[in-house]
Amino acid sequence: MKKSILLYIILLFFPLLLINSCHKKSDPINYGIKFDGVWTGINSCDSSIETINIQSPISNVNTVYYSGHTDTGFCSKSITFYGNANGDSVLFPAAVYVDSCGNGYTFIQAGTIRGVTLILTRIRKGTVNDTCIFTATK
Repeated sequence: MKKSILLYIILLFFPLLLINSCHKKSDPINYGIKFDGVWTGINSCDSSIETINIQSPISNVNTVYYSGHTDTGFCSKSITFYGNANGDSVLFPAAVYVDSCGNGYTFIQAGTIRGVTLILTRIRKGTVNDTCIFTATK
């Protein structure tokens, strides 16, 4: 009697085990793709028109990056900002960069997409201290 009950239990759970092992795992949500593209807009610090090209690598769907500069003077140096997207938000964590004259800067940026508009707040500390808001569309 005990062997037959055990046999029935095994026969009931074996199909469930097969079904679960065949279940396809869903792909991760690609939040980076929302930010991917060329954004053109206004920098609130000097009312200049800027363009940034945010990219999201296929290999890491929530990572985003774009190229920028430490400042606009003769000491300016090209740098790349790396961030992480989550939903409609993106965060470029605090990172320290040194310009061509040896001046250090810390940048932190946080942004959000509202409709078709990217609103990116940039905080720069160092030789130049400012907080600018970049409001742009693709």
